[in-house]
Amino acid sequence: MVTYDLNKAREAAIAASDASSRLLLDRFRSADKPLDTWMKAPGALVTDADMSADGAIAQALASSGLPISIRSEESTSTLGDGDACWLVDPLCGTVPFSLGMPHWGVNIALLIDGRLELGLISIPTSGERLVATGQGGARLGQSPLESAPPTTELSLSTVGLEVDGGAEWARVLSGELRWVPQVGQVNTFSSAAYPAAQVCMGRLAAAVFYKIAPVHIAAGACIATELGLRVTDSLGRDLDWNSTADLPIVVMGWPEVHGQLIDAMDSAPKRTP
Repeated sequence: MVTYDLNKAREAAIAASDASSRLLLDRFRSADKPLDTWMKAPGALVTDADMSADGAIAQALASSGLPISIRSEESTSTLGDGDACWLVDPLCGTVPFSLGMPHWGVNIALLIDGRLELGLISIPTSGERLVATGQGGARLGQSPLESAPPTTELSLSTVGLEVDGGAEWARVLSGELRWVPQVGQVNTFSSAAYPAAQVCMGRLAAAVFYKIAPVHIAAGACIATELGLRVTDSLGRDLDWNSTADLPIVVMGWPEVHGQLIDAMDSAPKRTP
C-alpha cells in the first residue's frame, strides 16, 4: 500500500488553489478579457476561465511529484496507479462567476482508500481559504479555523439550498422540499463551494445539496467533518466518496441543526402519488 505525505499534499493543494484563484480573479468582471462560454451539456455552463483554472491546478498538483490521479469537473489525468485521487472543481459556481457575482470558489480534495484525507476551499473574492487534513485540524488562511454554529434551532436557521438545473428544480419542487417551511430562511448560490465554506465558518447553520457530484462537495465535506460537523445523506447515513455518480442528496450542518434537519426531512408530509 502506498503511503502519502499529507503535509506535502497540503502544500500542493495550496499552491494549486493559489494559482487558480489568481487566474480566476484576473478574469472576474474583466472588461478587457471577456469570457468565452458554452454549454458542455444541457444546463451545464462552462467558460474558458474554468478550463484555464483546471489546467493551472493540474499543473501544480502534478509538479508536486505525488503519484496521485486527478478527477476533475473538467478533465481527468492519471499520475499513479495507487488508491489515491484528487477530486477537483476548478470553478465551483460558473454561473455566478460569469454574471459578475461573488459567490463562487475552488474545490480541491484528496481521497485515499475511500476516505477524505484533505479538503481545501478557496473563496477568491473574499480572500478566504479553508484547508483541513484528516485529524490534522482545519485552518483559515494561516490561522486555526475556529467557528461555532450561528444558532442551534432549525426554525431560526438560515440554510443553504443548492439544486443543479431546471429539471432537478422541477423534481424537488414536486415534493422533496416539504421540509423548507421548518427552517428560518433559505439561501441559494448556484455553487457548492461557497455555501459549504459559509457553513464551516459558522455563517450558515446547514446546507442541503441535491444531485451533486462528489468533486463539488468533497472538499467541503472533509473540512466540515474535521470541525465536528455532520455530512450525511437525508437519512443521516455516511456517504460513499468512492462513487463517481452524483450523490442524490448531501446534508451538511452543525450537529444540533443537522439532526433537526434530518428529522424535518423524515417527518415532512409526503406527496401522494
